[in-house]
Parts: sequence; C-alpha cells; structure tokens
Amino acid sequence: MNHGAGNLPAEVTRFIGRSGELAEGARILERARLLTLCGASGVGKTRLALRLAADARKRHPHGAWLVELSGLREPHLVPRAVAEALHLHDRPDADTVEALEEFLADRRLLLVLDTCEHLVDACAMLAELLLRAAPGLRILATSQQPLNVMGEHTYLVPPLDSGVGADGAADCTEPSEPSEPSESVELFGDRAAGIVPGFALTDANRPAVARLCRRLDGLPLAIELAAVRLRSMTLEQIAARLDDRFRLLGTARSRHARHQTLRAAVSWTHDLCDPSERLLWARASVFPGGFDVEAAEAVCAGGEEVPAGDVLDLLGRLVDKSVMTCDRGTGRYRMLDTLREFGAERLSPADLRELRRRHRDHYLALVRRAADGEMGPRQLALAGGLRDEHHNLRAALDHCLRTPGEAPAALRMLVALHFYWVLTGRFGEARSWLARALARTPPGGADRGWALYSAAAFAAAQGDLASAGSLVDELRDAHGDDAALRACTEQIHAIATFVAGDPEAARASLERALAAQAAVGFDRPHALVTFPVLAAALGVLGEAGRALEVAEEGLRVCAATGEQWCRSYLLWARALVRWLEGDPDAALADVLACLRIKEASADGVGAALALDLTAYCLAARGEGDRAAILLGASGALWERLRVSMPGPVYTGVRDAELSRLGVRLGPERLALARGHGAALPLGEATALARGERDPALPRAAPPAGSADDPLTRREREIAALVAEGLANREIAERLVISKRTVDSHVEHILAKLGFGSRTQIAAWTQRRP
Repeated sequence: MNHGAGNLPAEVTRFIGRSGELAEGARILERARLLTLCGASGVGKTRLALRLAADARKRHPHGAWLVELSGLREPHLVPRAVAEALHLHDRPDADTVEALEEFLADRRLLLVLDTCEHLVDACAMLAELLLRAAPGLRILATSQQPLNVMGEHTYLVPPLDSGVGADGAADCTEPSEPSEPSESVELFGDRAAGIVPGFALTDANRPAVARLCRRLDGLPLAIELAAVRLRSMTLEQIAARLDDRFRLLGTARSRHARHQTLRAAVSWTHDLCDPSERLLWARASVFPGGFDVEAAEAVCAGGEEVPAGDVLDLLGRLVDKSVMTCDRGTGRYRMLDTLREFGAERLSPADLRELRRRHRDHYLALVRRAADGEMGPRQLALAGGLRDEHHNLRAALDHCLRTPGEAPAALRMLVALHFYWVLTGRFGEARSWLARALARTPPGGADRGWALYSAAAFAAAQGDLASAGSLVDELRDAHGDDAALRACTEQIHAIATFVAGDPEAARASLERALAAQAAVGFDRPHALVTFPVLAAALGVLGEAGRALEVAEEGLRVCAATGEQWCRSYLLWARALVRWLEGDPDAALADVLACLRIKEASADGVGAALALDLTAYCLAARGEGDRAAILLGASGALWERLRVSMPGPVYTGVRDAELSRLGVRLGPERLALARGHGAALPLGEATALARGERDPALPRAAPPAGSADDPLTRREREIAALVAEGLANREIAERLVISKRTVDSHVEHILAKLGFGSRTQIAAWTQRRP
C-alpha cells in the first residue's frame, strides 16, 4: 500500500460548504482513533465522511478504505465486509476477525465504516477489537446513533447552514434585501443548474430559494429532492406545495422535527409519482443493493399497474425523479437507503413475503444459468457477473435459511455457487452458508451430497484438514449411486492428502479419481481439478513424462469446451514440471499464459502461485532481482489471502528458492528486493512478471551521516516528514519555513536518490537504521 492507496469513490457532484465540519472532524481525527459522525438520514454523514477520509488519506501511509454496510443485514458478516474492502482473502467468521487483527497490526490505515446504525452492536464490537489490535488504525464511522465504544468521539453532523436563527426557528418572512449566502442555498443552486440548463442564483430568486431551504431545515437530501422538481415546477410552485405538505404532516418543532422534515420531503416526492411508479418504488425496496432491469422485471412486475413491458420505462421515470440512480456504464439501478426504507414501509407483510420469494427464485435461476455455462467460453464472465449480485445472493440465501421449509432451496443455490465461491476466493463465507444449510436439511439427496463436497473442498483449501477429513467421511456415506459424486469424493480426499504433505499417497488416489471421472465425463470445472493436482504431484515425485501426459490430456478437455479457469491451472502445472526438469524458458511461457487468464478473474490463490513460479523461472534464467521482487509481491499476496500455501511440499520448494536467491544476491539485496515487491500492487507485479516494468531496485538507505548518505541534515529531516505522510505545506508549517523552500528540498531529494515519487522517499527513509 502507499499514500494513494484505498478504495474511496470519486466525487461525482461538487462538494458544497462544510468548512467548519471538515476542520472540526480533522481536528478530532488528529487526536482520536474512533470518530463517529452521527445524525439523521439525509443530513450528509456519508458525503462528509468521504471528504474527511480523502483529506486524511495522506496522513495514513496504508490508505483510506471505505466499507459500505447499507446492503448488509447479517451482523456476523460485518468483519467479512471489512476484509473484502481491504482485499483480504476470505476466512471462516471467527478467523476473519483474527485475520483483520493480524493484517492491521502494523499498518497506519483509516477505515470508514459507513451506515452502522442497523448493525451497531456488531460494528462496535469489531471496532473495539481492531483498535486494540492495531495501534496505527483509525476508524471513521457514520451512524444514526453512537457506537458507544471506549475512546469513541462523536460529532453530530448539523444540517447545512440555511439561515436558521439561534433558537432553531426559521425566519420564514421574505427578506427585502438579498439574503446572505448560505451553504444550503449554494447546494440548491448547484444541483438545480445541473438539472435545468441555464439556472442560476440571482438576487431575484435567491430569497425564494433561501426560504425553501430553511423550510427543509438545510437537509442535503431534502434539498436535492426539491431541486429535481424544477424540471416540472417553478420555485413558487415548489414552495407552495411544500408548505401544504408541512401543514398536512404537522411538523411542529420537536426533537424529531428534522426526521419529520425529511419524511415530508420524501412523502412529497412519493405523492408526485403516479400509482405505477409508487408501486415499483415499493417493490424494488426488496433489493438490498443494486439490480438490473431483468431482475426488476422478474421480481417487481405484476398486475395492471406494473406490467413487465413497462418496467424499464417506470425505472427511467423514477431515475428522473431522483428516487433511483442508474449507472450508465453497467445499467444497474439502486436507491438510497432512506428511499428504500420508505418504499418498504408501503408493503404489507404478505406482499413482502411474496417479493422475497420472487427475489429468491430469480437469483436461484440466475445462479443456475451461470453454473450451466461453467464449462464454456463465457465461464469467467458469468462468474464475474455474479460478483455484482453478491448482496442479492446473500439476501436470497438468508431468506431461505430464515423461512421454514426453504433450507433445501438454499442448498440448491449453494451447490450451484460452488465455482463462484472458488473463483472469488470466498471460501470462509461459503463454509459459513454451507454449515447453516446443512444443519437445516435432513440426510439424503444429491444436493446435500454435493454441498458436503463443497464444504470439504473449501476446508481443504483453507488448510483445515481435520474438518475436511470429517466431511469426506460423511460424504462417503452420502454419495450412494452417484458415480460423479463418488469420483469427486476420491478427488477431495486426495487433495487433502497432498496438502498434508504426502504426494505419493495422493498420487494413487488422484489416479483413481481421474479414472472414475473419465468414466462419467467432465461436466463441471471442479471435476477437472484432478488433472492439475495430479500433474503437480507427479512432477514433484519426478515422474515428468506421466505428469506432462496428464497435463496435455486435461488441456485437451478444456480446449474442447472453452473452459479457462482449470486450463490456467493446467498451464501452471505443466510449467512446474518443465521448470523442475530444467527448462525454465518453456516453463516461463506456460506460467505467463496462466497469469494472463488470472488477470481476468479474482483468483488470488492462482495469481500467487503463478507469481511464485514465474520467479523460480526467472531465477533459473539469471534474473535474480526480478525474481526476488516477484517473490516479495507474491509473499505479500499470500499474506493478504490468509490461506495456507498448498502444503509442506510447496513451502519447501519456495523456501529453497529463496535461500538460493539469498546466496546469489546477498541477504541485504534480497531483503531490499522483497520489500520493494511487497509494496507493488498486483497489476504492477504482473506487469513486472511479463517484462513490461523496469525491475530496477530503489537505492538502499545508507546510515545517516555516513559518507554514502547524499542528503543534507535538512533534507533528511524533510524526508522523514515525507515518510510520515505530510504534504509540503504541512512540512513548511511544521518547520516554520516557506512552502517554496520545502518544494525545492523535495525536488533535490528526488534527484539525489534517483527517485520519481514520494512513496519511494518514504520507503528509503524507513529502511534507514
């Protein structure tokens, strides 16, 4: 990670005002490790948090990372959501917290937990655990209520300045002079200009805008909803309609007045929708996150008011009214949480049950279609498309497991999702869902057998060989007359044996599994896994001829169907055999072909394996620096994945290669190269593996004050502040010198060290004794 690391989204509209809130929030974050921004829905907590995080990112060398919790309903999934945001590999629920603690322990990082109020206990517990484990961690949360964690600082986010008096009552008289500029008026003007070409705030319309914003209590969401009405109404009509709505709802000032004002604004928008639009709004609230037109038609259509053929038009009309947003690049729709909750309130319990059933049926059918294409050329695209539906998949599974009699449907969905869990590396989450579903279904049936297979496979992948063994024992009693399941049972037993460190015994079981699978046919990617594992086992046992035969046979099966994922592992296995046989050039061609396929997927384990083997090939070709850098990059990736390497045989090979590189390069240069590689993003490491990036190492830092240290005392002082993440202006303030002087010093430092970025200065400084 580096000073620009993180996943904060870009701002798509102009950030208005909030200078006081930003200054106070920044001051609190300087001294506190947990800041919770509190306030009612629509007050702008998320937008303020994202701007605070963006401003604070430079002070956190390992980045600022957003965790969106609005689409989450299960408290136990909160740690998993944080791990996914940080790109950590999936683990079982209990291990996820431990993995987060280990990962964050030595990092200076800002975590933004957005929308905590419906998961406040889970968020509070996780925040407390992580803050204790990671002294360099800061957490910025948004919630309608505090987390009530020791050391928490809370800040009540006020509405935008709208000319409200000190007693809280808005002056609703029309001012005779132009009103003073206010943040809420500026926000309305900015959003209105984006909606109505040519709109501008003038002395003539500013008083009406100011009055409107005061009546909306300066709530950003309410103001933006009001601005949308300019498409079809004048300012005067908007104000008159708003006055009527407030009188109807009785918004007398009280401690709940702002909530009532927001509800009034949403109710007003709801009233301006026709019955069909209102009904689609309510029905679409069943989606916890984004959704596409196909899903809306399958789940929300029905009756005379929302015929399937009208859904697309109705969605467009709701987008025009700002009830929904549409990502033009993906065609996916979503609603703000406040609007989704408002729509859900308009559903009867019976309607909600029916919509959740439709939702489940749609996503079960979607998953099955993806599974039917697992062996074809669209394999990776189909599995990748399911990633966009992850919140919907979770909601469908949760509905099945909470509804009496629906657990078998969850089991069917989980079996169809096997390849999706594999490709996205969500082994721990898969195991959690499978355990819940298996506990709720009786013995017997093909779905239960394949679910046991999935659970055993994911346990073995995570190095939990005891659980894998017990699941395999249960599976042996469950496969019955299913020849394909019997073959896969032998396969998973063999894989667990190989991971345990016994390639000879694994080879015999894999040969039996391959023969059994050949007899029934290879109709799923998991059936093909036997080929690369057997080829690798034969390779490390020195049976290169047979290993290459197995790899070629598997590649022929993949070529006949267009299958890519297992093909990548077969290329890796063939590369391993060729490297072991002393042909690094041929091996390198294979492993780079494997890596190209990995770039099109989220298969982190496959990428780590490929980077390791690329490094071995480069080392054999005499490219020690590039090999060491790649081993640093793969080592960091293995750490992020939080999975065991594939057994002691694999780790023994890797350790031996590192030892040989240490002898060739020397321990200091090896450490420098591995540290450089560990800081590379995966995309840059892949480019280096392909030879598209310069493998030159940064210059090692000499002892301070030595003849080899090119920096002056002042330059060393400034370099240390750069390493802290300070900008040039902040360094100038700290040292009481001009910013221009700091700019000049930083340029000299970069030139003397031969660097091109501040990140390299920071790394150089941290290596100094």
